Amino acid sequence: MTIRIRLTLFWAAVLAVILLLAGSAVLMLFQREQWGQLDGSLMEEADTAAETIARVTPGAAGVIVRQLSEERDLGPARRVQLISGGRVLADAGAAQADLPVISNVPAAGAILEGHRKVFRYAVMPLRVAGANAWLADGVDATPIRAAIARLERTLLITVPLILVISIVAGYWLAGRALEPVSALDHALAELEPRDLRRRLPYRAVDDEMARLTRAINALLDRVAAAAEAERRFATDAAHEMRTPLAILRTGLEVTLGQERTAAEYAGALAAALRETIALCRIADQLLTLARLDHEAAIARRPCDLSALVREVIATVEPLVQARQLHLRTTLNNRVFVNGNPDHLRRLIVNLLDNALKFTPEDGTIAMSLAIANGGPTLRIANSGAPIPAADLPYIFDRFFRGQAQGQPGSGLGLSLCQAIARLHGGVIKAANLVDGGVEFVLSLPGLRGEPRLPSTVNDTLS
Repeated sequence: MTIRIRLTLFWAAVLAVILLLAGSAVLMLFQREQWGQLDGSLMEEADTAAETIARVTPGAAGVIVRQLSEERDLGPARRVQLISGGRVLADAGAAQADLPVISNVPAAGAILEGHRKVFRYAVMPLRVAGANAWLADGVDATPIRAAIARLERTLLITVPLILVISIVAGYWLAGRALEPVSALDHALAELEPRDLRRRLPYRAVDDEMARLTRAINALLDRVAAAAEAERRFATDAAHEMRTPLAILRTGLEVTLGQERTAAEYAGALAAALRETIALCRIADQLLTLARLDHEAAIARRPCDLSALVREVIATVEPLVQARQLHLRTTLNNRVFVNGNPDHLRRLIVNLLDNALKFTPEDGTIAMSLAIANGGPTLRIANSGAPIPAADLPYIFDRFFRGQAQGQPGSGLGLSLCQAIARLHGGVIKAANLVDGGVEFVLSLPGLRGEPRLPSTVNDTLS
């Protein structure tokens, strides 16, 4: 069932209830007004006549009854009776009138219907010659009954007619209201998966459909950006792997082209091994990035970030000493974070490896780990040349090397760092230092409730 039909049915049900209640209320109020006016006048005349009759002789009472029956101010015909002890003392008026059944009339009087529901009577109790009696003053209520019947017929015709017209109008209005939805549906159907540059048109009116269209266009922008990133990633990966594969193939073809000595074969195999190791590193990084891109969440547990940093420092210590670098650390004793130790270890290794790669001989690398803004903050700064200002916004892009093309690496290390930081709800930034060099700052959410010791350990590695 379409939305248009559902809206129309809902509108029809609500309108039917409203019209039914309104029609019933109108009919009830009209009946109350008509009968109220007639009953009030009847009761007033009957009460006045009863008081007069109670003060006169039975003979004079008959005259009053006859005079009352001749009045036509309340209807086209009257019928008046004076009854006492089951005997009619006086009777005048329309002979064809239907008479009421009188019993247990209260002292204030009552309104009774004739037995055929044609005449309507005001019955007042009184005393005549010392005996209980009743004065029944009736009037032909046919005009009022006809007016009520006409109103009923009018309502029976107009209410369904109004309902039908309103349903048709509601169906048309629902169609007009849903035209933007149909247009949006057609526009979406015309979008091709390979053509993500097109966007949905929307009116300048800031209504719900315009906001929905803008939201869909924003989604298309994100999808297009993701698709472009995937395409660029695949292109860059193929380009990055093509060079080592070409070198490996060329080396093997040249080596196998003629007889060579054992030393030459060993050199060729060593070169092939280096390229193979480079290819394996690129493949491993690509697989890690692909896995991180599709992970909405990672397995986490409370872990000591300071212990991970010290573990990585111990691993790179031989390389630091071999390159005659100075590694200075300022680490909080215990800093806990809710994260994946393997991913965090890889992040720290990549950041430190990047610093080692770009720090000149006899240079300095400074690492600090502390609690800042409610969470752990790791800073790694290295001396040496700063990152060119034109390259700084792109250093976390995949395969980006900028003006450092001569340096070893695939350009994926910092991309991995950023992906791991985002999965942990953290942020990583890079900035050039005023006195030269570069500083990377990693900020992660803190682990609440875990004890942290305030003591600080200062080390210097040379």
